[in-house]
Amino acid sequence: MLKTSIAPDGREFPLPTEEDNAKERELLVKITKEQRAKGRKIVAVQGLGFVGCVMAAVVADATDNDGNPIYYVHGHQRPSKRSFWKVPVINAGETPVSSSDPEVPEIFQRTVVEKKNFRATSEDSVYGLVDIVVVDIQLDATKPAFGQAEKGYCDITAFREGIRMLGKHINPECMVLVETTVPPGTCEKVVKPILEEEFTKRGIDVTQNPPLVAHSYERVMPGSKYVASIRDFWRVFSGVNQKSIDMCREFLSDVLNVEEFPLTQLDSTNASELSKTMENSYRATNIALTLEWARFAEQIGVDIFKVRDAIRKRKGTHDNLLRPSLGVGGYCLTKDPVLANWAMGALFDLPGELTVAINSVNINDTMPLHTIDLIKKEYNEVKNLKITLLGVSYLENVGDTRHSPSKTLVEFLRKDLARVRAHDPYVEHWDELEEVTVEKDLPAILEGAQVVIFAVGHDQYKNIEPKELVDMCKTRPLIIDCSNFLDDATINKYKGLGCKVRGVGKGHIV
Repeated sequence: MLKTSIAPDGREFPLPTEEDNAKERELLVKITKEQRAKGRKIVAVQGLGFVGCVMAAVVADATDNDGNPIYYVHGHQRPSKRSFWKVPVINAGETPVSSSDPEVPEIFQRTVVEKKNFRATSEDSVYGLVDIVVVDIQLDATKPAFGQAEKGYCDITAFREGIRMLGKHINPECMVLVETTVPPGTCEKVVKPILEEEFTKRGIDVTQNPPLVAHSYERVMPGSKYVASIRDFWRVFSGVNQKSIDMCREFLSDVLNVEEFPLTQLDSTNASELSKTMENSYRATNIALTLEWARFAEQIGVDIFKVRDAIRKRKGTHDNLLRPSLGVGGYCLTKDPVLANWAMGALFDLPGELTVAINSVNINDTMPLHTIDLIKKEYNEVKNLKITLLGVSYLENVGDTRHSPSKTLVEFLRKDLARVRAHDPYVEHWDELEEVTVEKDLPAILEGAQVVIFAVGHDQYKNIEPKELVDMCKTRPLIIDCSNFLDDATINKYKGLGCKVRGVGKGHIV
């Protein structure tokens, strides 16, 4: 039986055979020779996920002063049933990610189809052909107990295997730029030793040819400014030695808009890695703080969002106060404090823990349960309650469901035997909750709903008129606003139609 990889839209692509791989190796050598003859440097991007695929396109889109591409990019994705589909999709000039940013499909069309200097492959030997490897392997934190992030750890097995693959193939003059968010200490204590070990096995003198390893973390926001968040944004970087630092600076300067967003060089890769995990720990803690105050506000009849707006007028010190919501999702805030906390003991053999950061993760991970509390204020139990969830991604106007708080919400509602239906215009398939179908027919999924949860602020949901929604429901549902998506005028319209309304931090609703 033919093994296939299925794309989110249902298209099936056969996994490559040994014969396919042999032909691919020949083609990769041919393409690389042709591109070098044009004076271009060769880059491989390892991992074509939400960051890697767009980063690869941004690198391919970089031009010199005459408008000519500086780099040719081989994007590499493992030939697994789960992910191989990205290779043929990208090579057709299509984007493998869903986004509201119009520049995403444009940059894939431009680099893959028009310039023809970006191509995807699943063949490992590609790493022996390149000058630079950008590592975008997914590296996650495991939290074995819900609401107990202090027990979390980082399983770096797959990451180590990915780095070991590089060590088996790359030229010793090739720079390995780790863009993945990693625990502090990873480049010095994991990446560099593995490359040294593999170089030595190949007979490469690591004293004369030490591995070239750099770290520069991304700050990707896969929303309406997806591409800009990679290209037009500040970058922090460092390397394990001076040559790594110099090569990294040159590469980033070629690819990114460093004139408007200058690079920041730190003293070591430890510092760069710590910078990313601390940055996201700060944001996670900021959000966790607002939930505590939101609960307080609800109990005393206060709208926390109006209070927040008042506080944020104090520019320079308080204007970055974040907001409470359904919960915290995405690939960074949910795990980065755990990565750093784990690294203290596992990589540096230090006692203690990052108490404030870890507590913030616990608050944020359990935040979706507060939305269930709001429902239970109107219904004593949720068993058999017909609930429609609007939005399953973790961010408005994107299709990224990684660590979405909607997953926690649905899981706990289903444990209480609620009848939950989910809708999202950007999500084709909910990988993390496969048993739940993400519907596209909004009127059908709203019909008969007793509770409607505005979970994610997709534009489609914000533009629904209250009467339109109530007509689709054919009921007078309880409306739950999870993140100030509905203003007071809209709330009053719902109330005028006979609906009750509740909201996170909205104590002023009576």
